[in-house]
Amino acid sequence: MSERKVLGYIAAAVLVLSLAACQSATPASRIAENPVMFQSLPAQQQALVQQGRISEGMSQDAVFLAWGAPNNEPYVGQQNGKNLVRWVYTYQQPVMTAPSMGPVYWTPYGWYDPAVYGPTTVYVPRTAATVLFENNKVVSWECRK
Repeated sequence: MSERKVLGYIAAAVLVLSLAACQSATPASRIAENPVMFQSLPAQQQALVQQGRISEGMSQDAVFLAWGAPNNEPYVGQQNGKNLVRWVYTYQQPVMTAPSMGPVYWTPYGWYDPAVYGPTTVYVPRTAATVLFENNKVVSWECRK
């Protein structure tokens, strides 16, 4: 078997495993997995959830169905005697790094030229959206993406 085929099989296996580990990707799939939660919402909120939208006054369950779980643990606190919870949604932004322009030098394995290893891509977490809840109800949200 050629090396190319082996790498293809490995890539396919990694893709399958990563997809299996992912949370539900759409409002429709989250609704299908949580029908009781969806049916407990008022009709107006059900319509928004099906569109992947949120509005002021929605519960955490409704936001979960519309947008999914936040990427980080929720921030919990108090302000002016009110219990607040902030959900943060993030994404990974690819950033190209410049090749190192350090000196060429000898190693036991041969000459090392940092520029040969050129630019690389690193992924930096960025905030896509935040939702602020007061007593389990949406009071504000912000989309940055």
